[in-house]
Amino acid sequence: MSKYTNPVPIMASAAAQACSELNPMVNPDPFVLKFNGEYYAYATSGGGVSVLHSTDLVSWTHLGYAYQQQGQFDYWAPAVFYDNGLFYLYVSSRPCGEEDVHVEYLQAAVSEQPEGPFQFRRQLFNTFSIDAHVVRDVDGGLLLLYSTNETLGIDRERPGTVILADRLLDPFTPEGKPRLIVKPTLDEEIYERNRFGDGRDWHTIEGAFYLQRRGVHYVMYSGNAFTKPHYYIGYSTAQHEEGVSIAELKWTKHPDEQTYQPLLRQDDLVEGVGHNSVVKAPNNVDDWVVYHGREKSEAEGERRQMRIDPLFWLGEQMWVPGPSNEERTAPALPGFRDLFAGQHGAAPGADWRAESGQWHIGNRQLLQQSVVGTGRLLLERGYVAATFEVNMRWQPHHMGGLYGAVVAYRNEQQYAEVLLDVGKGTIGLYEVFAGMQLEPQTVSVPAGFRFDAYHQLLLTVTGNHIAVYLDGVLTLKATMHALGSGEQPCFPCFGLSTYYTAAAFAGVALTGHMTLTEDTAVPLLAYVVAREGAWRIEGAALQGSKRAGGTAIELLNPFAAEACRLRFDVQGRLGAASLQLAAVAAPGAQQQQISLVLPVAADERSGTVHLLKQDGQLQLWYGRELLISEPWTGELSSVALKASDDLRLEAIEWTALGI
Repeated sequence: MSKYTNPVPIMASAAAQACSELNPMVNPDPFVLKFNGEYYAYATSGGGVSVLHSTDLVSWTHLGYAYQQQGQFDYWAPAVFYDNGLFYLYVSSRPCGEEDVHVEYLQAAVSEQPEGPFQFRRQLFNTFSIDAHVVRDVDGGLLLLYSTNETLGIDRERPGTVILADRLLDPFTPEGKPRLIVKPTLDEEIYERNRFGDGRDWHTIEGAFYLQRRGVHYVMYSGNAFTKPHYYIGYSTAQHEEGVSIAELKWTKHPDEQTYQPLLRQDDLVEGVGHNSVVKAPNNVDDWVVYHGREKSEAEGERRQMRIDPLFWLGEQMWVPGPSNEERTAPALPGFRDLFAGQHGAAPGADWRAESGQWHIGNRQLLQQSVVGTGRLLLERGYVAATFEVNMRWQPHHMGGLYGAVVAYRNEQQYAEVLLDVGKGTIGLYEVFAGMQLEPQTVSVPAGFRFDAYHQLLLTVTGNHIAVYLDGVLTLKATMHALGSGEQPCFPCFGLSTYYTAAAFAGVALTGHMTLTEDTAVPLLAYVVAREGAWRIEGAALQGSKRAGGTAIELLNPFAAEACRLRFDVQGRLGAASLQLAAVAAPGAQQQQISLVLPVAADERSGTVHLLKQDGQLQLWYGRELLISEPWTGELSSVALKASDDLRLEAIEWTALGI
């Protein structure tokens, strides 16, 4: 596995080197966008919005400025939202010569390319407004998170900068009905004491970043100012309510409104740790926090550099083991990835098998240009359960288009595909079984959907269940019938397909991944053995009731031959619970087994187990505590959990780690 050390290395492109006022190593307030399987980071800079590029989140190239506007400077905290073929940049700046930093107003710009150049479209506000993050609301509309001073600027107790959320009528037009999301509640958020001479202290809450996981909404934020010792990253949470806007939910700081418990803050080596974004690793499973920090020194001037650290989940709580300064394992790659960086006109690589069509590489895309018959390109590699990413766009033609991804294939008599249909305006699951076409399971795409623009298709396949995410939105869940059963089942086989259609594909990635949800509980049982007690499925959990010997369950590793990771949340009386790890021995070696009792208090009722096997090593954490770190030469075949009382397992997740 590759390694990294913070701050992440940055190489200056010729364009960046040509900007004499630009320091490519200094990139405050980094916002990272993943597009077509690659990464673009946008950062604060005096002369314009800086933009960097990476394929792995570790090694970056500074591309120069993505956006500049004549007569403006001090471009603060940019964020970019991609939608339907266009990139929307939100950033604050102020007029040249203006010394008052509060003349920073949010504006929006647009580009057809992630690296820009972006063109100014509209100023969103006529008052101090910074730190935008645009996200999809629960109804599919757009929501703007941002910070301003007006809402609590005249508050008697804790005046200060806050985070608001407002609906966007379009990418350039706030509705004008903002709701308060995060406000100051702590002395550690005080930016300046007695700022106005009337005894009131000024507080700062800014740098909003939104994400959602397992029915919980999160807004991460930065409190105080990067020049102060208490500057930190925290987060606020809200439970999901069906049909209720993110802005209307009840938000509460973690762990509560009155407790200072930073997710990230300064340590002995680095200060000014804050203003983050979160992005998926190349494997499309792991979350990584991208933030800024500066090494402690006596040097003057701007020194905030871009840093990354993994975001782990302990139940519903976040944990970031950082800020890190030592060498660490880099973000995980998928088991297979193709960014189509080969020579123009070259055929797909040896990992692909062309069944039909005319496939060749061009401008970091894979093109299928025939509109005659079908085009099908299959991967030679597969997994019993997987997350499959395909970025794709239609090449317009008067006959319409039908194109997408293969998710199972045995032969022309038995296969399953997820396809976009231009003429019908749908996306759906199309299957053939025993030579018979089954009725497609389809849903409509959003109004105004541009088929000729790139869209991300992310598919999760577990057994016969498939979930389809289109541009990050869960669009379809379905049961696949074409897999069949009995002596000749059709195992998942992934690829690309077109029907009488030319199309382009980019950023294809395949990761072995199996996770427990309400929909996947039954197929996941093929990798579960109930050893003791009475076990049943309860929603997205496995519930065991004790019998004479207590409860015991064994989780079989679907990716035993791979570097892999297992995590799960466990509930019960854990003081007497124990784990046993078993392995298939490597040739000539003894079979390995490890048993340990969880080191928890007698009254502890919940915890998270996180196990990692890679590079001939095995590591196991319980919560934040590393319990095992030792050589492991064979395959990890299973993990068993045993207790004298009832047990409940949730969020079971196996992941094969790319090399």
